[in-house]
Amino acid sequence: MHLKKYTSIGVVLLAISQSANALIINFDYTYDTSGFFAGANASRQDILNAAGSFFSNRITDSLSAITSGGNNHFDAQFLRPDTGALATLNDFSVAANTLTVFVGGRDLTGNTLGEGGYGGYSASGTSGFLATIDQRGQSGEATGPSATDFAPWGGQLAFDTNSIWYFDVDPSTTESFSGSDFYSVALHEIGHLLGLGTADSWDNKVSGTNFTGVNAVAAYGGNVPLTTNGSHWQEGTLSTTLTGLSQEAMMDPTITNGTRKLATQLDIAALKDVGWQVSSVPVPASIWLFGSVLATFVGIRRKQSVTV
Repeated sequence: MHLKKYTSIGVVLLAISQSANALIINFDYTYDTSGFFAGANASRQDILNAAGSFFSNRITDSLSAITSGGNNHFDAQFLRPDTGALATLNDFSVAANTLTVFVGGRDLTGNTLGEGGYGGYSASGTSGFLATIDQRGQSGEATGPSATDFAPWGGQLAFDTNSIWYFDVDPSTTESFSGSDFYSVALHEIGHLLGLGTADSWDNKVSGTNFTGVNAVAAYGGNVPLTTNGSHWQEGTLSTTLTGLSQEAMMDPTITNGTRKLATQLDIAALKDVGWQVSSVPVPASIWLFGSVLATFVGIRRKQSVTV
């Protein structure tokens, strides 16, 4: 048995036509300089879209647009997926109900298959503009020790260019295969981007090495054990898929070669605990990570200044 770990870390935009009630995840391949998703590998984008669609068709939050202009300046900061270096896009804007996610591939260390997380920012402007950036119209606090919600502008996903991958052209089916299942890893890393193991609203529900969110506790039957760094469910944590099959949870830290991991009831419950509004059935729409060493998300401090 060969185990690999997920990692937690955050503009030609993909045009996606969706219901107004669904979240839009725009995958941006500007920093795919390795060509992991380009040329002969372009079909991999379809698999990533399918993973993104799983979440976007279920999350129904209404996110306010972030629009730079005049005295309002939003500078998006994220870790480039092709190099891992910090990148800043000045006077960036994000459409309503949208997350912009920069995607690419590079040689990741150890047995790490993927890295994913939300982006940071620096900003200046009116108090209303800064509140929009921080909360995106959500009613709860999205950052800090009182955070009960989560509302990022987007972030980044990086996938290992040296791993032996299985790219399934039809993720709706599961067949015998070898290698690491790209669809499973994409689901896991998008989970980190959506705050699982990374958001303040996640951290605020961690007590010792247990997660105490009410929805996750109800789904699991008690406090959910975590890895020592608190960013994943404890190795071997079981739940049931949305079709009722027993499986290691999606946000468990490892995946075995030749296996697929789908989102489980526990993972969906944790999304609710982080602050997302999650529909019990997919919202209609037209669109459609793991190793022996755990790399950590490099947090980007949020900096703000206010102009009256």
